[in-house]
Formats: sequence, C-alpha cells, structure tokens
Amino acid sequence: MILFPCSLWQFLASTLTGLMLGFAFLDSRLSIWGWIGLVPLILLLRYKDHSRNFLAGWLVGFFWFLVACHWLRHVTWIGCFSLCLFEATWLGLWMMLAGLFPLFWRILVFPSLWVAEEFLRSKGELGFSWNLIGHLSGPLAPLAQGWGVFGISFLMVGFNALLAWLVACYLLKRRSAAMPEGAGFFLILPLIWLGVGWWEIQPVPKPSDQIRTAIVQGNFPQSLKWQVPVQEAVDRYVNETSRLAFNEPVDLICWPEVSIPAILSESPSLFEFLAGRVIDWRVPLLFGILDEDSRSRKPFPLYNSAVLLDPADLNSSQKFTDPRQVSWFLRGEPQQKASGSAILPSAEASFPDLGVLGSPSAWRNNLRDVIRVYDKARLLPFGEYVPLGKVLTFIQDFVEKSGGGAFSSGRAGKVLETRFGPIGPLICFESTHAGLARRAVLNGAVVLANLTNDAWFLQSAAAEQHARQCRFRAIETGRAVIRAANTGISGIYLPNGDLTSELPPWTVSGAIADVPLFEHLTFAVRVGDFFAWLCLVCLAFSVNLMRAMPRHMAEALEPPS
Repeated sequence: MILFPCSLWQFLASTLTGLMLGFAFLDSRLSIWGWIGLVPLILLLRYKDHSRNFLAGWLVGFFWFLVACHWLRHVTWIGCFSLCLFEATWLGLWMMLAGLFPLFWRILVFPSLWVAEEFLRSKGELGFSWNLIGHLSGPLAPLAQGWGVFGISFLMVGFNALLAWLVACYLLKRRSAAMPEGAGFFLILPLIWLGVGWWEIQPVPKPSDQIRTAIVQGNFPQSLKWQVPVQEAVDRYVNETSRLAFNEPVDLICWPEVSIPAILSESPSLFEFLAGRVIDWRVPLLFGILDEDSRSRKPFPLYNSAVLLDPADLNSSQKFTDPRQVSWFLRGEPQQKASGSAILPSAEASFPDLGVLGSPSAWRNNLRDVIRVYDKARLLPFGEYVPLGKVLTFIQDFVEKSGGGAFSSGRAGKVLETRFGPIGPLICFESTHAGLARRAVLNGAVVLANLTNDAWFLQSAAAEQHARQCRFRAIETGRAVIRAANTGISGIYLPNGDLTSELPPWTVSGAIADVPLFEHLTFAVRVGDFFAWLCLVCLAFSVNLMRAMPRHMAEALEPPS
C-alpha cells in the first residue's frame, strides 16, 4: 500500500503522530488524541517495505518521547536525548513488524503488536514503563481493574486501527458490497472488548477497615535538598507533623522519599531523635531515607529505603532516649547547635552512648533488627545504578557527578507489618511498574504507599504523569494508594481512581486523610500479565498464519495504491 509515496509526507505524518502523542501526555486535556493519534502512522505503513516502516516508527517515537519527557533535561540533556533515541527504536521495530501485514489484517494485529511492544519495553534492567498509551484512557481507566493498563492500550490501538481502515477506504474510493459488513464487523470488536471489560469490573467492596493518615509535603527544591542542614529538614517535617497529629488522632504518618538528607545507619543521634518523636506522638512513622546494610554482601550496600518506626516496637525495646529530653523541638524552644550534639548529627558529631545498642559498629549491625524497612527493588537505570557498571565505568562516574548514585536493590513485593495490616511501599519510579504493586497485594498489603520526590524535574508535567500512573496502581490492585511527595502531587488515590485530600502542589503543607483498607483481589491482580502474554501468543500465531497464506490472497486484502 502506498498512500504517501513522497518522503516529505512520510516525515510530516511521522512528526504529526509523534507530536500528537507527546502533547497528549503533557496535558491531560489532550488525552483524546490517544484515540486518534496513531491514525497517520498506520496510514503511513508500506506493505513489507521494512526500512521505510522502521524509519517512520523511529521518527514517531523520537518526537513522542522528546515532547512528553522533555522535563528530563532538568537533570541531564544527554540522558533525555539518549532516552528518546532508545525508546524510538521500539516504535521502529513495531512499525517494521506491523508492515508485514496487509491493512485489513492490521485492525486485529496492531493492538496485539502494540501491547507486546509496551510489555517488552517495560521489562528487564532497562525497562521503562512511562508513556503507555492506556494511561490516556480518561474515563475508561476503571477498565484497568479487569485487564490492567495493557488491556486499555489494546482497546485504544484497536480503535485507531479501525479508524485508519475507514479513512483509507474513503481516501482510496474503495467501494464494494462487502465493505460495510467488514467495517461493521470490526466496529463490533472494540465494543465486545469494552463490554467484557465492564463485565470484569467488580463493584468496589466495602473496606475492611479505615485509618487516618497524616501526609506531609516538605517541598525542598532538588538543587538545595542535599545542601539543607539535616536539622532544618527534620525541623520542617516534625513541626508540620506535630501540627497535624496534635490536632486530630491519626493512625499513620507518611513522609516522602529521602525526606531527610542523611544515611540512617551513620546517624544514630538522628535515629534516637526520630524514635523519641514517634514515642511522643504514639503513631507509626513511614518515611524515606538512605540506609546502608553493613551485613550485605552486595558491592554497593547503599539503599533507597522506606523505614517504618512503630511506637510499639520502640517502647518494648527500651533502647531510646526519653522523649522529654528533646521536647524542646516541639515547643519551639532554642535549638541546640553545639558541635557533637546528641540531638541531631553534625559533621563533627560523635556517636552518643547508645546503651543497649552498643558500639557504633554494633549499632549499624543491629539497626535493621529494631526497625521495619523496605529497600527500593526497582532502581532507575542510569540514575540510581548503571547496568554493567563495572564495565561502563565512565558512565558510572558521569552518573555520580550528575547527582545519581550506586544503589543496591531490595526484595520486590516486601510489605511492612502494622497493627492495621501490611503496607506495600512503592518508592518513586516503582509506582510506574504494575507488577511491583501486584506482588505487594498478593503478599497481603491492605494499602499501598508511594513515597516520591518529583523535585528533580521542577514544576513540569513529570509530576502529573507520575501521579497518573500511581492512579492506575490503585485501580488495578483495588487498594488505596497513599502518595507522599516532596513536591508535586500528594494525596490519596482510591480504588475507583479518585484523588482525595490532595495537597497544594509546590508548597510546604500537610493533611489528614481517611484511607480505606481492602483485602479483596481484583481480576487484574489475579491474572497479572496474562493478557500481555496472550497478545504475544496471538501475534506469533498471526505471523505463522500470514506466512502460510498464499501471496495473492494476502495482497487481495491490501487496498489498491
């Protein structure tokens, strides 16, 4: 099929598709473009012209990710450009494979092929599950409860393919008696899929319980985050928490990812202070901080962690300072800033006498025995670690100079036990991976908690894009998601996708929210990635069927050029 033989048309159509998809992800008001944005790309396909198809798809992917993820330039221009080049390759391969099929077949093959592309590019060490087209579904997002975001992507791409077929038939003046029946048949397919999806959606059951959660948003700019004294960071979070917790009873306090710029295992005085505050509040505190595991055998035993301090554990251990010794912090009395203070760590601070915890080395070794900690399992490639870092040492050095780090990964799906049930933590980038949330729910999580820091990307669309994916985790798993962000969007995502108790973005603020707890399993949790694997199987079957079909029969399905 050759609708646009001129290379200029090829470039313009590819650019148009890429820009439409890119801007659809930048502004949720343009999400409707996800339902029509692929039409120029599909019309552009040449039957079995592999090189031109690959180039067209590559151009789409490059412009798409360049627009949608332009905010990466705030961290690194090189990383932003490299991401666009890499992700564009996936779209090029998709177009090349799609060109193996006549236009008539693409209505069925395209959705499976697209889901396969999204599924594969989200897996592995370089997996990047950002910009899945199903995230643009708008009011159809509740369908994710049945088949996940991949099922919605299938529906949206199928609609694009059907629309492209009708446009092609109109442009080519293809009139036949069979055409209306064929178009009507394929029009019914998305409706059938939509009906199955709605049938799979179960009414959200009544929660098994409900807790009141205090969320605190620190709003530290990334440029200053690691320059802010530890005492100032703790002061901001503790004072805001005290304002909330002393006004109303709460069951849980949530602070964002790396809310305090310190390494916990090297800050015993900080740990004692936080333990004292938790005992004073009588409320568990879930917060993000860096930590080292001295007993780990990994080459980089540094973790991006979520730590749960429970007053029940701390009271029973009797290893911490009397909270009355540090009550000056809550009363607003003059703060102690002497070098070596046992209240907060300083550069010259010595380890205080920790009594039962023993010497500094023993304290490091025993720390993880007295706290509940989740270590981030899915690290950001080239941000928190470098694949093949021992070989690509020059990239490792560049990442560290750019503000990244060499972290180790923890155990995926680990939950933190509380008196009201297990919490499934998701740290920052992890909320973009449906599999991690699903594993936490299968391990018993009654609520999910997304601790994040979107300050890296300033006041850009990254915060909204990230939160949109967090919303899908709530819908897919049937669990409320507590979202505590340093900057960006903080609040509670309910299983129906609604955002409640949202904090004003880019401000220092806090709120107390009612969070329902659930124990049921949605269909998406039970089947996992089954639908994506099914698309791969159907795709393989279609390729074999196409090979077995006589050439003249296949070409008969292609509209005349």
